[in-house]
Amino acid sequence: MEKHELVDINGNKTGKILTHIEARNLNNVPKGYYISVVGVVIINDNNEILLQKRSRFKRANPSKWGICGGKVDLGETSLDAGVRETLEEIGVFLDKKDLKFLSMDTNEKAHFTVYYVRKNVNINELIIDINPLIENIISPTIVTPIITNKSQTILEKTILASNILLL
Repeated sequence: MEKHELVDINGNKTGKILTHIEARNLNNVPKGYYISVVGVVIINDNNEILLQKRSRFKRANPSKWGICGGKVDLGETSLDAGVRETLEEIGVFLDKKDLKFLSMDTNEKAHFTVYYVRKNVNINELIIDINPLIENIISPTIVTPIITNKSQTILEKTILASNILLL
C-alpha cells in the first residue's frame, strides 16, 4: 500500500505518515503538516510546454489541463517522485540530473515542488496511463505558452498558477 510522509512548510520530512487512502482526504492532514506534491514541466526546444488533460472521472480536477505530477511516496525525494510520476503518466523517462528546480509553494494542506526539464517529446509516442476500471485516460498535447519570454520568473508565475492541478 502506498504511503506518504508529511512535510513541514519548508518541505522537510516530519516522520508523520499517512496511507494513500488517508492522504486522499485532506482533513486527515494535521495543522502545520503538508502533503508533499511534485510537478514536472516539460519544455521542448521551441519553448512549448507539454500538458495533459485529466480524465473526466478523476476525483480531483476532472477534465482539467495540467503538468505531470502527483504525491511524493514514502521514501522518495521530490525529484524521485517527479521521475516516477512522469514515467507512470506519459511513459517518458527523465534523468534526475536533468530536472531543474522551478518553484516551491504551499496551500493550506499541500506543499508543491515544481521542476522543469528541457526535452523534446513526440506526443504520438507517449504511453498514456490507462486504468480500465475508471477511464484514467490522459490526453497529452503540446502548447505554446502565451508568454514565450525565457524569464524563469514569468515561467514560475505560470506554473504556480497551475499548482492546483497537481492534486
